[in-house]
Amino acid sequence: MRGQLNRTKLNLDQFLVTPYALAGSPRELLFAGLFVIVLGAVFIAEILTPDVVVGAFAILPILAALWVLSSRLAALVAIVATLFFGAAVALETANRMSLILLGVVVFGTAVTGRLYATGLASLLSSRRHMRPTTKSKVTPATLGGIDRTSHGLRSLTRRELEVARLAAEGYTAAEIGRRLNIGDRTVESHLASAYSKLRISSRLQLIRMASRLGAPPEV
Repeated sequence: MRGQLNRTKLNLDQFLVTPYALAGSPRELLFAGLFVIVLGAVFIAEILTPDVVVGAFAILPILAALWVLSSRLAALVAIVATLFFGAAVALETANRMSLILLGVVVFGTAVTGRLYATGLASLLSSRRHMRPTTKSKVTPATLGGIDRTSHGLRSLTRRELEVARLAAEGYTAAEIGRRLNIGDRTVESHLASAYSKLRISSRLQLIRMASRLGAPPEV
């Protein structure tokens, strides 16, 4: 019976979309473009049907983008959505007030959703960083469990830490290289070394550790 419950829980977890689920993923840019296309379709539908306010459907791609994308791409989608709403308000004089009120509701809901996603991501990260009450020979896979070992945060070099901080903020290797005046391959080398020392394997895991890495270096 217990085994069946565990399998059911596992199956349900497969359908859960965690905050920042696409952050650092190769598919993130593709989904960001998809959200923008959906927003464009909603905008066109809004213009073609002046007697019906269909802009409310924009909340779906906006919420999805703010939930699963990294900060930079989520901000980009939000900016595009703002431009579409502004254009709709300018073109539809008859429904201008309704569109303004709709925009306030949509973006207010979206901001609330993003704040909730950030809080939930932080909570999930902190739970993963909690040490187990029983001893285990398994090597900890999160920063909280390894920061006192030779492969923890303290073992990162200054440059590795700078690269990791910027990567956790969503910067690409090329952007990090320009900010730090180093080559792209050097960035990748430092990032790979940081991944090894932190015992992580993806950009998403690094993003979840962003608060522990500290602020990125100033240019």
